[in-house]
Amino acid sequence: MTNMVQLDDVMDFIRGITFKPDQLVDVSREDAVVCMRTKNVQRDLDESDLIAIPKSIMRDEKKYLKPGDVLVSSANSWELVGKCSYVGDLDYLATAGGFISIVRPKKGKTHPRFLYHWLTNPATQHAIRHLGRQTTNISNLDVKRFKKLDIPDFDFHEQQTIAEILDKADGIRRKREAALRISDDLLGSAFLEMFGDPVRNPHGYWQQTLGEVASFISGGTPSKKRADYWEGNFPWVSPKDMKVDLIYDAEDHVSEVVFSETSLKRIPANTPLIVVRGMILAHTVPIALTQREVAINQDMKAVKFNSEIDPMFGFWSLKVLHNRILSQVDTAAHGTKRLDTSRLQALPILVPGDNLQSEFVAITQKFGAMRARLSASLNEASQMFDALSQRAFRGEL
Repeated sequence: MTNMVQLDDVMDFIRGITFKPDQLVDVSREDAVVCMRTKNVQRDLDESDLIAIPKSIMRDEKKYLKPGDVLVSSANSWELVGKCSYVGDLDYLATAGGFISIVRPKKGKTHPRFLYHWLTNPATQHAIRHLGRQTTNISNLDVKRFKKLDIPDFDFHEQQTIAEILDKADGIRRKREAALRISDDLLGSAFLEMFGDPVRNPHGYWQQTLGEVASFISGGTPSKKRADYWEGNFPWVSPKDMKVDLIYDAEDHVSEVVFSETSLKRIPANTPLIVVRGMILAHTVPIALTQREVAINQDMKAVKFNSEIDPMFGFWSLKVLHNRILSQVDTAAHGTKRLDTSRLQALPILVPGDNLQSEFVAITQKFGAMRARLSASLNEASQMFDALSQRAFRGEL
C-alpha cells in the first residue's frame, strides 16, 4: 500500500493579493506586476488578457510567481473551485489575485509536475470541490482541510519519472484534441460557404431572432447537503465539461431522485448547450450539443429549437456566431461575466428551407464518420492517461 503524507508537508500555500481597482496600471509599465485572475486559470495558463498592479504595492516576495508554481482557483462557482494552472517560465513579473492561491512545491520534496498532475487528477479535483464552503453565488476553498489532503509519499526520483510519463501521455491526448478541433473548423467553414455570415445574410435567407425560433431551459445545482443526490449515474453538465462540441457524459453525476424532489430538468439529446455565466466568458463562449439526456448547472442554458430549425443546423448557427455572442457578454455586479438571456434572444438565426438544412446536416454526418474516428482516438488517449494516472498515484507504474 502506498504511503501517504499530508499536502501541507510538501507544499507552501500562498494566498493571492487584494488591491483596489484604481491601483491597476498598464501592463507595459516598467514597474508593472501582472496579476493573474480566475479567468487566467485555465487548463493552460491563459496569458491573452492580463492586468497589472504597480510593484510598489507588493509587500511579500513570496507572492511573486515562480516556475513550477500551481495556481488554484480558491473562490469561484462550486464546480470550478480547485481548477489549476501550471506556471512555467514567464518573461514578466507576476503574482496572483485574491480569488486564486499559489501552491508552491517544497524544494526537494515534491516534483512540480508531479504535484500539478496530482492536483488536476479527477479524484483530487472531486475532493477539492467538496471542500468548498458555499455562499450565495461563490464557493470558497476550505484551506485548512485542503492542506490536510493526503498525497502519495514517493521519493523525488520516482515523482520525476511519474511526471515524465504523464507529460508524454498528456502530449498524445493534446495532439488528438487538436486534430478534432481542425475537423470542427472545417464544418464551420462548410456552414459559412453554404449560408454565409448570419449577421450579414448575403444570400437573403429568411431570418428570425433566436428568441423567435427557440426557448431556453435553465439549470441548477442540487443541494450538496444531500449526498444521495450525487450518487447516481445521470450526467450533470457544468462549464468544465464544455471543452468539446459533443456532450456524451459529464464529470459529475446525479441520481434520479433529484428530478422528483427538485426543479432540475432533463435536457433531451440533440439540444445545444451554452455557458451564460462565469469568467471563461471573458474570452470564450462554450457551446456544445448533447448526445444523450443530461442535466445542467445554473451557469448554463439549453437552447430548444422549434420545428423550423434542425438541432444540428441550430447548433452550428450558434457556433459560427461565436464572436458576435462573445461581444454581448457583460459583467455582473460581483465581477462575474454573464450573457444576458435577452441578448441571446436577439441573435439573428437564418431559417433556410428544410432541404438546405438537411443538406448541411448530411455534410455533418459525412464529417461525422471522420470525427467519430478522431473522437474514438481521443477517447482512447484520455482513457490511457486516466489509467496511467490512477496507477501512478497508487504506486503501480
